[in-house]
Amino acid sequence: MPQIPPFYLEILQKSAISIIVICLAVVVSRMAARLLRNRVNDLSQMQTLSMLVRKITYISAVVVILVVVFGLGSNFATIIGILGAGVAFASQEVIGSFAGYLNIITGNIFRIGDRIRIGNVVGDVLDISLLRTTVMEIGEWVKADQYTGRVVSLANRVVFSDPVFNYTQDSRYLWDEIMVPVTYDTDWRRAVEIILAKGQELTQGFHSEARAEFEEMIKKYPSLTAVPVEPSVYIAMTDNWIELTLRYIVEARDRRSIKGQIHGELLKSFGEEADITVASTTVDIVKFPPLRISDPASGPPVS
Repeated sequence: MPQIPPFYLEILQKSAISIIVICLAVVVSRMAARLLRNRVNDLSQMQTLSMLVRKITYISAVVVILVVVFGLGSNFATIIGILGAGVAFASQEVIGSFAGYLNIITGNIFRIGDRIRIGNVVGDVLDISLLRTTVMEIGEWVKADQYTGRVVSLANRVVFSDPVFNYTQDSRYLWDEIMVPVTYDTDWRRAVEIILAKGQELTQGFHSEARAEFEEMIKKYPSLTAVPVEPSVYIAMTDNWIELTLRYIVEARDRRSIKGQIHGELLKSFGEEADITVASTTVDIVKFPPLRISDPASGPPVS
């Protein structure tokens, strides 16, 4: 019986070990994801941790395969050195993005599911890879906080150069405002009562959870002072009208819907009040210039 040359036996052995390592990596990754689903209640944190464990597992598998194929001798060290030098020279952007990835994960800058703004891009984080962050865009040509349908890919290195605004990191809630101008002959006290009542009615479902989350934020950031979550109205006089500004708490993803409901309720209530008039920009003509009629046959113009 012909014998298989040792060279081919070595190739078969290394190929078999590589396939086993890949299969083990897939199994470990899935088992870790299942364990995280059972242990971590926060969906965003679970997705971020699952992604991190999956990438670490696959990178470890690649390193093991390289060790199996090239061994731990001088060849392996030489190959790794050449690859490292090539990457460092030709891929500075890649290195910066990978450093940004480590900063995002270890610094808890944002997680999958967070609503963020980086530079001019606003949206919900869909994925955080080693080099890029994928965001479902909101805003742009769509007014207010609703999806445009575009998926934006950002290099992770931007976290070092641009400020990162996180709308939902420590709390899902934020403050929003609605300004209603009323004329000076309006019963503004009655208008304030209506605005406060409608703000309370449409946002009271957020108050208890928002209060609890802000209390946790104060424990994390002791310098943060307690702020009431109940709606309030601020009054300001201008040259043209009285500004009544409603400040209220709302879940970040419900800003547009709640604002629309409050506007609708205020229009309905103000329409039922004879003493409340919503102001608008107008131009008053104080005096017309004198009218002069010119007739060539009768002489000079007559005022």
